[in-house]
Amino acid sequence: MRYLLGFLCVCALGVVPLVGCDLSWDNSDPCEGVVCPDDGNECTNEFCSCVGLFCTATCKSRPAADGTDCTFGGLSGVCVSGVCGENLCEGVVCDDDDACTDDVCDYVDGTCDFAPVVCDDYDDCTEDTCDPVDGMCNFTTAEDGTPCIGDLPLPLGMCEAGTCVAPCDPASEEELQCPVKGFEFQFCCVGFEFCLPECNGS
Repeated sequence: MRYLLGFLCVCALGVVPLVGCDLSWDNSDPCEGVVCPDDGNECTNEFCSCVGLFCTATCKSRPAADGTDCTFGGLSGVCVSGVCGENLCEGVVCDDDDACTDDVCDYVDGTCDFAPVVCDDYDDCTEDTCDPVDGMCNFTTAEDGTPCIGDLPLPLGMCEAGTCVAPCDPASEEELQCPVKGFEFQFCCVGFEFCLPECNGS
């Protein structure tokens, strides 16, 4: 058993390989309660690290998130890649008078960026738009017959009342292979309301 424990360590979720275990011999966390001293750099975060069986708790530093506020030459600065520099966005106002863009200043070069607001609810049967008045996203029901991606085993379908359905009624006895590109592996019911004209033979 002693030799077995030499190659394995017991983590919270069970017995796992030694690699990746951050625990001591008695399964306690060596970093528990350890407070790492500040390294004096506003643009780094200090943390305790201990990797492997019988490891020693070690304090390390990682860069703070880009854009973190800091003091540069006694003035307002910003962190980039763990280094404090001049905040080139100080006093810069970015506004293109378009509610459907995200207006931000690039603190690296002080230029404005106007990225379009992305409205997407990942539903093929809704029309996703941005309201130019308040910048809010609107999701309205798509027109019946709009192509959509449905659930297997019939992944390609048509929208009906905001729901993706098979391009024909599977219970119908009248059906034929759909010749429309992209729908070749679907069966379309003859005369089905939401079938493309090519599907129902008209």
